[in-house]
Amino acid sequence: MAVDYRNGTAYDLSLFEPARKKKIPKDDRSDKTRKSGSVIKLDTGKYRKAQRKRYSPLAVISVTMVGIAIASVSSIIVYNFGVLNELNEQIQSVSRTIENQNDLEAQYRLKIDSKLTTDIVKNYAENKLGMTPAKGGQKKFVALADGDNGKIIREDSKNSLLDILKNIFNVS
Repeated sequence: MAVDYRNGTAYDLSLFEPARKKKIPKDDRSDKTRKSGSVIKLDTGKYRKAQRKRYSPLAVISVTMVGIAIASVSSIIVYNFGVLNELNEQIQSVSRTIENQNDLEAQYRLKIDSKLTTDIVKNYAENKLGMTPAKGGQKKFVALADGDNGKIIREDSKNSLLDILKNIFNVS
């Protein structure tokens, strides 16, 4: 007899074996074999319960928690990569802006330096402000000391142990 556990049916393979020939009158067969033919139906619930693997609730919970932890860590990593890329793009755009501003500053300095030469400033001071260059009588020289005047107030005391002992016993 062969049993199909998926469908819950069993097949009687003895019908396909060569058997002794017996003549059974058609009327003597039971109603059970006539209705179902050669297929015997079995209770599927009993076999499926026996085949079903039982899992411990603790094992199911622990595997679920590990899965959730792995999923959350991987999603955090993906999110952080996205944030990092956005910040890098912002840094690059600010760097480009700084370079452009530095270029503008250099251009403006060149324009200012070309417009304000010493001759232009001197002419403006003389003509518009009424200033004159300093003459010899207006110049006063200040005399400074001939070098640094520093005094040593205290010497560094790098005395050895013997010098300290001498000073203790030579009290005067």
